[in-house]
Amino acid sequence: MTKPADVTPQNHTEDMCVPCGGGFVNIRVGAIILKDGRFLMVRNGQSDYFYSVGGRIKFGETAEEAVIREVLEETGVRMEIDRLGFIVENYFIIDLLKKLGKECYELAFYFYMKVPENFEPVCRSFTEEDHKEYLEWVSPEEPRTIFPAFFRTELDIRDRNVRHIVYDDRFYLRKMTRSDLEPLHALLSDPETMQYLEKPFTLLQTEAFLETQGLAADPRILAVENKDHAFIGYVIYHDYDEKSKEIGWVLKKEARGQGMAGLLTKQMTAMAAAEGKDAVIECVPAQQVTKKIAEKHGFVRSGTRDGLEVYRRRRPSG
Repeated sequence: MTKPADVTPQNHTEDMCVPCGGGFVNIRVGAIILKDGRFLMVRNGQSDYFYSVGGRIKFGETAEEAVIREVLEETGVRMEIDRLGFIVENYFIIDLLKKLGKECYELAFYFYMKVPENFEPVCRSFTEEDHKEYLEWVSPEEPRTIFPAFFRTELDIRDRNVRHIVYDDRFYLRKMTRSDLEPLHALLSDPETMQYLEKPFTLLQTEAFLETQGLAADPRILAVENKDHAFIGYVIYHDYDEKSKEIGWVLKKEARGQGMAGLLTKQMTAMAAAEGKDAVIECVPAQQVTKKIAEKHGFVRSGTRDGLEVYRRRRPSG
């Protein structure tokens, strides 16, 4: 039986999140709190996703001490650890406004917790950007984004093994260059890619599109590269009106169906918020996948414009 550690937070003040190689290294813990087929997660008014109870380890703590402290801070209950369940490595691009666009390597330890019979959590915690947090019991069928995603399918307190999981959610946004013409034409000449856009482009049309949309002084599109810095498509990111940015994505076939559109949506929404603006997605009525991604990330249908359905996500108010 694991006993609660004698945690003294006043002596542990420095989070294990440090600059490294132009990005950050982050060491954190997460609590797996299960009850009636659901797991306890956290959200805040500025995010469109749920995340685990937990947080960064503070220098001087062990992972066990940190998870007990974090559970106490976020639920109001000092809870015992059952066991370590998962060790997770993840590379991703940060969407917090203070570190927007930076690369992060995160090492996380997820512990199954012993849930008391009379467990009644009360959350009084705030994010590092000072947004109020809320607790919510989430089922595996919850349609909104969940971090970590494996909570949907891998949780089983009867499994005594420690699982090691590795993710790599990196991508890179950059300005287009003339060398992008060939891969851009391969993308825009594909009938499947252009199904909801226009007729497939000729090379001349692609060249004109690149010149006016990607190479302009104020570009309306940005290239997307995968973790290996290979061109996989482009995003739409430009002024929609005085208070909004239009966002969108056009990706190669091999980059679809892997969550990349959701990651890009999350990142561009944060970029718009950093400019103090809403984010807007336009799509044709038949574009069901785009609608689902928009709704999953907190966008709400706000009307139509030139035959296109308009989905809007309001910028943070605080």
